[in-house]
Amino acid sequence: MSELRTDETRATRLERTLRDLLSATTDLEAAAVVSFDGLPMAASLPTGMDEDRVAAMSAALLSLGERATEGLGRGALSQVFIEGENGTVFLISADDEAVLVAVAAKGAKTGLMLYEVKRAAAQVANVLRQEPEPAGAAAEDVAAALPELDPIGVNGSGYAEPVTYAPYASGSGVDPAGSAWS
Repeated sequence: MSELRTDETRATRLERTLRDLLSATTDLEAAAVVSFDGLPMAASLPTGMDEDRVAAMSAALLSLGERATEGLGRGALSQVFIEGENGTVFLISADDEAVLVAVAAKGAKTGLMLYEVKRAAAQVANVLRQEPEPAGAAAEDVAAALPELDPIGVNGSGYAEPVTYAPYASGSGVDPAGSAWS
């Protein structure tokens, strides 16, 4: 099971979740996380399997599945699996965040594959629900780790005193913006 690492991007965590899924059983050959719009978010696919095509087909299958379950009074769609002569394709909702697509080999135990894919879908949903780290957080962490510096040499504090402009006090005849005044 993947542990949360705050220094990783969402894409990296999704890719790690897919790697973990594929390493859980040798019967799973490919996996991808796709948006409900049919766009790839992360994928671990064999050569020759196009990520964009997998995402688009998955979205189309989900759309048909949703229409069928609702049209037949079966409620909201929770999963789709399609068995072909060379294996099975699983499409499992990662809550309302995305869809996990997994391709299993011929002869794979459907119940075990479904268990592993559902477990991974829950992890995908958790990754996608996590709030991203604020953009400046990494810079703030670096700044906090550095020793106090005194680049300007003001009072040894490392911080310059605020500059205040008093154009009349200096008697220079120039305001702070550089324009002459009388």
